[in-house]
Order: sequence, then structure tokens, then C-alpha cells
Amino acid sequence: MAFKHIILGVGFALIWASAFPSAKLAVQFSPPFFFLFLRFTSAGLFSIMLGTYLGQKLQLDTKSLIWIAVFGLIQNGLYLGLIFLALTKIDSNVSVIIASILPLTVAFFSWFFFKTKLGFMGLLGLIVGLFGVLLIMLQRVEEEYEMLGITLCFMGLLATTFSTLIITKVDINKNNILIVVGIQMLAGSFFLLPLSYFFEVWSVSFNMTFLFTFLYIAAFPGILGPVIWFYLQKEIGAVKYASFHFLVPFFGIAISYFLLGETLTFSDMIGVIVIILGLYLVNRDKKAFKNQDF
Repeated sequence: MAFKHIILGVGFALIWASAFPSAKLAVQFSPPFFFLFLRFTSAGLFSIMLGTYLGQKLQLDTKSLIWIAVFGLIQNGLYLGLIFLALTKIDSNVSVIIASILPLTVAFFSWFFFKTKLGFMGLLGLIVGLFGVLLIMLQRVEEEYEMLGITLCFMGLLATTFSTLIITKVDINKNNILIVVGIQMLAGSFFLLPLSYFFEVWSVSFNMTFLFTFLYIAAFPGILGPVIWFYLQKEIGAVKYASFHFLVPFFGIAISYFLLGETLTFSDMIGVIVIILGLYLVNRDKKAFKNQDF
């Protein structure tokens, strides 16, 4: 794996980690589905306009457009809708642990559906990485939690697993990536609007905290995150891309340490070392799936 891929993967994990505490903050001021609808509509339109301004063109056939729409419905509508709803029931630490299983589920379903090969080194790396996540997160899980929130998180995990595999069907490149990102966000917003209309009361507490949170989530996890995601998946494949999700819990704790004063423990340090070892093993596996060049 090239050094630029490592830097981008670490950057993606940092951006994705920041989305969990940001989402937890956002649902304090707005119903979850309505917040997501506002986020994806505004960010999607901006991404398409920016891509058009930069000279990008869609250049995709009807089948690819359908896959993009399906991805947007599953990832932005179903997955994030479930996670935001779960965060009204459980602590974000629990949701992060469940989300960190993604590399394992992607590897399994890649093998099941596409016969993707993953050698012993790669499988060992995924298990080691998950162990590192547990070292960091289990000490922070409260003893009591709502089973509904846990169930929603696992449903979300399956949704994002399939969206990760679906997007491999689309020929995303540097000439259309911003427009693709925008379209998949708008597809998600169309799914979220009726859910919000029928099941939520549209009441938003507009203040500076809400505005800053909204702008940050729309720009970074909303636009920049998917751009890096699609690029890496095209360059290094779904399994290796997904392995960077193991870093999300540590970065989440680190963000809380700097912003909220949360304590970093010795187990955290050991955990991140174990995660890095897991990433190393996965990326040393020569059998792991790799897509065509971007």
C-alpha cells in the first residue's frame, strides 16, 4: 500500500470518528431523520455544484446511476438513519464498537458474494484489529443499555456493509467523484424526508452550536469523507479500505480527550498499538482484493 493511501485512510478514520460525537450533539437540537435530511440535501446540492464548477461530468450509464442511488438509500438513508436513531437510546461508545466490526463483515460478505480471497495474514489482521478496538472501548461501556439501540446499530452495520460492497459496482473516478457523492446524498435525503414527516415533529433549536455542528457534519463527514472513501475503495479494495475503521474508536476517544477532557488510559495506548499491528497484517496480505487503479 502506498504511503498516500495510508495517510488518506488515517484521515478518513479521523473524519469518521468525529462524526459520532457530532451526531450525538446534533440529535440534542433536532430530530435525527430531519437533521439528516437537511444535511444530505444541502451537502448533496453543494457537492454537485462544486463538481460542475470544477468541470466534472457524470459520464455513467443507467445501471451505474441505479447503483449510486441504491448506495445513497442504504448508506445515507438506512444506515445513518438507524445510527442517529440508536444514539437517542444508547451511548455513542457502544455504537462505535459495533460499527468497528465493519472490516470483518465486509471481508465475509466479499467472500460470500464475490469470492474475494483473503489469506491467513489478512484474516488474522482483522481479528487482531477488532481485539484492539475492544481493549479501547469495553472499559467505557455502561453496564445497562437499551436493547433497541443495540439492535438498531447491528441493523445499521449490515446496511453499511452492503453499501460498501455496492459502490464497487460503480466506475468512480476523478472526473465525476464530487457529482457521484452529491447524487448519493440526495438519494438518501429522499428516503429520509417521508420518515421524518410521518414519525417526527419538526422542531429544531437553532443556535450557534447547532449551526457549527451542522456545517461541520455536512462538509467533512458529509462530503470529504465519502470522497476519500470512494477513492480508497477504488485504489486498494473494500477489505483494506474497511480495515481503517479499526482506528475510528481511538480517534473518537482522542477527540473527546482534547475537546471534552476525557481520560486516555494505558489500555488505550495498548489498544491503538494492537490496531496498528492488525492494519499492518491486513495490508501485508497479498491475497486481499484490490480494484483497478483510480
